[in-house]
Amino acid sequence: MRVSSSLFFQTGVKTINTQQADLMHLYQQIGTGKRMITPSDDPLAAAQTINIAQSQSLNARYTENRQVAKTALATEENTLTSVSSLLQGIKTRLVEAGNGTLSDADRTVLANVLSNAKDNLLGLANAADGSGQYLFSGHAGSRPPFVASSTGAVSYQGDEGRRLIQVDQTRQLDSADTGSEIFMSAAPGARDYITMADLGNTGTGVIESPIITNPKGAYVGESFQIDFTEAGDGTMQYSFQVFDADGNVLSGPTTPVNYSPDNASLDLPGGVQVKFSGVPADGDTFRVEPVFLSNPHVAAASAGWSGGATLGKPQVTDPAGANVSAELSVVFGAETAPGSGIYDYTVTDNSTPPVATTRQYDSNSSDPLDLGGGMQVALSGVPANGDAFTVKPVEAPANLNIFDSIDAMIAALERPTVADPAARAMFSNVLASTMQRVDVVYDQVLTVRSSVGTRMAEIAAIDDNASLRGLSYEQDLSRLENVDYYEATAQLQLRTAALEAASMAFKKIQATSLFNMNN
Repeated sequence: MRVSSSLFFQTGVKTINTQQADLMHLYQQIGTGKRMITPSDDPLAAAQTINIAQSQSLNARYTENRQVAKTALATEENTLTSVSSLLQGIKTRLVEAGNGTLSDADRTVLANVLSNAKDNLLGLANAADGSGQYLFSGHAGSRPPFVASSTGAVSYQGDEGRRLIQVDQTRQLDSADTGSEIFMSAAPGARDYITMADLGNTGTGVIESPIITNPKGAYVGESFQIDFTEAGDGTMQYSFQVFDADGNVLSGPTTPVNYSPDNASLDLPGGVQVKFSGVPADGDTFRVEPVFLSNPHVAAASAGWSGGATLGKPQVTDPAGANVSAELSVVFGAETAPGSGIYDYTVTDNSTPPVATTRQYDSNSSDPLDLGGGMQVALSGVPANGDAFTVKPVEAPANLNIFDSIDAMIAALERPTVADPAARAMFSNVLASTMQRVDVVYDQVLTVRSSVGTRMAEIAAIDDNASLRGLSYEQDLSRLENVDYYEATAQLQLRTAALEAASMAFKKIQATSLFNMNN
């Protein structure tokens, strides 16, 4: 093989350039501290680095989200602590109001105290966070959740939106609770009843302290109305009516029963008992209402129900079903064939626009009537052509608006009761009703505070896990990206020696020629 002078030069220059490039690469690694200067240095490690860096970035983002959630929940916790203390003070004032030795002037002073407490409570209910967003207005954070009218009545103006924050890759957390949930609702799982007397009552009857004597009673969770009437012989009698959450009569009026002031309590139908005292007058009415629902849906037959079918209670078969939150109208048609026991029925979702579907009911079957969209209703017997009923979601009938309760108590305190037994009885009824409502709302505030604490504890646990995960990401990135200085320094010395050797070799080759070789 013939080796030309130009090949000598090209080979020498190429060798020197290669050594210089390797040396430059080592300089860059040591200068930047990175093992990979370009992705081609280690394609697999480069791809892994991108994925880990993205995960690390998300982890940092979730950490910031958790800090936002912690700040919001801490603000809510401080506000609810103040609310709890204020409600305790209101309960103390209500106990003082029950002192029978107080004069009308004393009660007026207590009315002023409660009025100031209501204003303070309204201020806390309209508390805002550091960014000016109202804490308890749901998604409507720019407007106050509670607004007082010209008459002083307070109503909720927020919505039921949940302020969810993504605190981890698979976890969203409520960073606030709504005002309606805190100040106008009972705690989940509460099984309380509250009482009220009609404002037109003229007797001295006082109703208070309802209790559930049979948790499985037929009408537990329904509303009761007690009506007093005077019999022809002057005997006072009472009867009951039972209503569902939509106001439909489930039972009654019952046959009137003689009333005796010696009875310390009245047994309501279906597993509820209520304490009662005093002498009611003819026409006096009292109500006992639950703060909970025995069923979140009611079914009511329409006027003109003429068939032999018996309508039962609705049931939810799929909580995520389309009809769970809808009001449904059901109309039966004629029997499809004589003697078949099969009837067509149409289910209409009363939305905009209405959506109607036709199904079939077998009167010989004991299966519930399927309404679609996650709803069914118990039905037995034979319906008539044209029979109709409705099914719709309902809320607990009791008014638990804490501001309305305080207003009612203030009005009762401002009414004179001295030397007026009927007025005194009405005051006692309002006092008992208000204390029951305040107790229910106070329990709910404590429940929400407990929930806030639970969420803060969960955030702390996620923070701990995220810190460990972040440390793992850093270790993985360091293993993939960072240069080993000991190895890089050794390689630097080796490449420097190699470059010097290449340069010396090139000098030797450069001085070589055919003439010199011949000499």
